[in-house]
Amino acid sequence: MTQVPAGKPLCDLIRGTGLLALTAGLLFATGCERKGEESQAAVEVEKPAVSAPAIDEAAADTLSTAFWQAGQAQVIDAEAAAEALTRAVTRLLESPTEDHLEAAKLAWLDAHRELAAALPYIRVAFAPAELQEQGREIILALDSWPTQAGYLDTVPGYSSSGIVNDTAIDLTLANLRKQHRLTAHEEASTGYHALEVMLWGPTSERNASEFAQASGGEKPQAKAANRRRELTRLIAQGIGEDSRRLAARWPLAANDLSQPFLAQSPSGRIRAVRDTHIAFLRNDVLPRIPESSESDVESGRAADSKQAVLAMLRTIQANWLPGGGGGMADLLLDPRQREALALNFAELEQRLLKMEDPIELAAPTALHRSRQQVEALIGLMSGNTQVPPRQEDMTPVSHTESEG
Repeated sequence: MTQVPAGKPLCDLIRGTGLLALTAGLLFATGCERKGEESQAAVEVEKPAVSAPAIDEAAADTLSTAFWQAGQAQVIDAEAAAEALTRAVTRLLESPTEDHLEAAKLAWLDAHRELAAALPYIRVAFAPAELQEQGREIILALDSWPTQAGYLDTVPGYSSSGIVNDTAIDLTLANLRKQHRLTAHEEASTGYHALEVMLWGPTSERNASEFAQASGGEKPQAKAANRRRELTRLIAQGIGEDSRRLAARWPLAANDLSQPFLAQSPSGRIRAVRDTHIAFLRNDVLPRIPESSESDVESGRAADSKQAVLAMLRTIQANWLPGGGGGMADLLLDPRQREALALNFAELEQRLLKMEDPIELAAPTALHRSRQQVEALIGLMSGNTQVPPRQEDMTPVSHTESEG
């Protein structure tokens, strides 16, 4: 169990007393030691949480049903954004101008962020053991990263690299799905990050003229420019198909996706959401915040990694701390934990918003502190981090000396 003392200044960047200092302590307990001194925050890591409070079944039933419906709404938004992206790519290929290329990039950014916001819901939906492999396939088809640009297109020094130049591969969506991650995880040929390579270019210097149709020769369809056009079209088509297929499976009516979730008790659903959100923060959010310049970057060409992380965090925050109350935190946490959770979400968002774009250019200290703050969220959401009362909330105890 993590114990963090309240009411003391912690580090130079966050000052104050009470819960503000506590929040800083949650963030910097392991990384903000003064010179020549041990950190004053006493931390015991990975201890079991205190006994979980009983969950109101009626409230859990209402909240878990609302959660699934919110997931459906977000998946529908992601589907609509994917359709808009497909239309923008079609316009680009019909009329390859710089304006249409820019419009396609903007549509990609919007659709990628909508998918990022849907990912916490998708992870919960496919958390049951019998659905996990299906969920893995869907997410990898749509959002596999990092990508190796040379697997798709010409890169500097390799003028014949990529599927664009490999005429032995017939350009069909079925073949692209077979080629996807064929021998290495960087070999993405479907999904948003494959399309990112095509729209921004392997070196982020794509010109609209590179999508112009080429003519002449015995097999004009085999020319690299025409294969680039077709490859781009097929990747966008695949994103649209996968998004529609996912949205079609989501409704609460009896189906193989919603039934395992609904078959649990209401309190079981809430705990399942909590456990999946904690795993999501660890396995999906933390890897997108680089540890160093050597770390993989999700969308380095589009410089969208930070916005994707923010979209994910906002979904989780809305589930736990909705504006009108009545969220996951109300059922699972005590008031002090809820308040600390809200402060951590707010401070992490502000820190991310102030970072450089792309995220890999941010100061190492800011990246490190952001990762610590995600860990603090995990501790609070799990219940493992106990928040002691503030001094001003404690009832003073009077001591009367005995006379005589």
